[in-house]
Amino acid sequence: MKFLRMLLMINCVTFSGLLFAKINNFHEIETDDNGFAMYRYGQPSREGVRELCDKGVQEVMVLSGNAKDHEFKYQDECPGLKVIYNIKQSSTTPVTKEFLETFDKWVADSKEQGKKIAFRCACGCHRTGRLAAYYQMKYQHVSLEDALLLMKKHGKYMFLMPHLIPQVKDMHDYLAGLPCAQKEKHCIVR
Repeated sequence: MKFLRMLLMINCVTFSGLLFAKINNFHEIETDDNGFAMYRYGQPSREGVRELCDKGVQEVMVLSGNAKDHEFKYQDECPGLKVIYNIKQSSTTPVTKEFLETFDKWVADSKEQGKKIAFRCACGCHRTGRLAAYYQMKYQHVSLEDALLLMKKHGKYMFLMPHLIPQVKDMHDYLAGLPCAQKEKHCIVR
């Protein structure tokens, strides 16, 4: 019973935080001198979509598949914002090699063109944290340990998501060209 009360309290706190945040769990991951910037965030309010526009974000990937309730719903706040991916991923299911190749192409094109881009899920914590860890390991040469620390720092209630750690460990192996050393259920679909 105590556990259920705790979960209810967590959900209430999270929901109230979503109502008052402009851009939920917004963090800059990287900027460069060419105009490129990478951000991560959680589902935005109307004001959040406006703020994305104010920051110059041009394209977003929505890992929770609910752009219709946020970016599309508030399109009038940022008419030029383009959603280039809007598929609901699961934090318990590892990403595929095909998805990572699509992501990498988007990053490469955006860096070349000096675009500001972002990706998100619902809270900007778990699915977003997993992809941020991949980005940081590949493009910023952050160690596995530091990528996991950053994922935990920006994630909420990470103790409820222990499956993300072996997924990120496999992403590290994938980037090194190594086979998956985790249980198969945590491995990138290659």
